[in-house]
Amino acid sequence: MKRLKAALLALATLFFVTTLHAALKSGEAEVTFKTTIHCSHCKERLEKSIPYEKGVVDMEVKLSDKTVWVKYKSAKTNVENIKKAIEKLGYEAEVVKN
Repeated sequence: MKRLKAALLALATLFFVTTLHAALKSGEAEVTFKTTIHCSHCKERLEKSIPYEKGVVDMEVKLSDKTVWVKYKSAKTNVENIKKAIEKLGYEAEVVKN
């Protein structure tokens, strides 16, 4: 039983390290902003603009909790640039998860 636990722990550790290495190698990062959006028009406006910012890979706007999640290439942009892009559209943006 101890050998099985040790093998499972080693396998889980290997999986975690491999996944972490792949994420670091890709140079991608994520950030979530709390925003002042309040309607579906605001959501659409962000969805039509932010994905075209340099370095943005993926994004999701949640109107229900007024958040914008962005996945980006850290070699091409940063949190401050994405924040400025949101603010340029007229919304406040505060980092809640980075």
